[in-house]
Amino acid sequence: MKKGFTLIEILIVTSLIMVIIGSISGIMSGVFSSQSKNKATDKINQNGSWILNELKKTILNAKSNGVNGGENFSCPMGVSGNSITITNVKDGEKITISCLGNVSAGYKIASISAVGTTTYLFQGNNDLFLKNCDEFVTCSTLPSLQLSKVKFNFGLGAGVFGLSSGTTKSFSIDLTLRN
Repeated sequence: MKKGFTLIEILIVTSLIMVIIGSISGIMSGVFSSQSKNKATDKINQNGSWILNELKKTILNAKSNGVNGGENFSCPMGVSGNSITITNVKDGEKITISCLGNVSAGYKIASISAVGTTTYLFQGNNDLFLKNCDEFVTCSTLPSLQLSKVKFNFGLGAGVFGLSSGTTKSFSIDLTLRN
C-alpha cells in the first residue's frame, strides 16, 4: 500500500488554504482602511482646530468701530465671500484673510498684511486638502449697523487608503467682535 495524497485531497486542502488567506486579507484590508481613516480624521481635526483658533485670534484683535466697520473692516455683509480685511488693534496694520485658489490648483487660507507679507494658515499637501472657498466668510451687523459678527466656514478633506471618496469635515466658527 502506497502512502501519499490523492489529487482530490491536495485540491481540497489547497482550496481551504485559499479561502482562509482570502478571509484574512479581507480582514487586514479593513483594519488598514480603518486605521488610515482614523489617522486622516485626526489630522483633519488638528489642522481645522488650529485654523479656527488662528482666525479667532485675528478677528478678536480687530477694530470694529464705525458703521459696517468703517475703514477698519471690509467684509461681505449678509452674503458669503472669500476674504475679509481688518485693522489690528495692537499695531493698526491692515490684514486680509482670504481663501484663495481653485479646484485644479487647490485652495489655501492666507493672512496677507498691508506690506504684502503672506502667511498661509493652510496650504494643501499630500495628506490634506481644502474643499472650497465659496462660503468662507460672512459678516452681519446689529440693528445699529455696527459690525458685530463674523462667521468663517471651510471644509478639510483627506484621501484614505481603501476608500475611494476619502473623508471630509466641515468647520465653522461664529465670532462676536469685542473692539
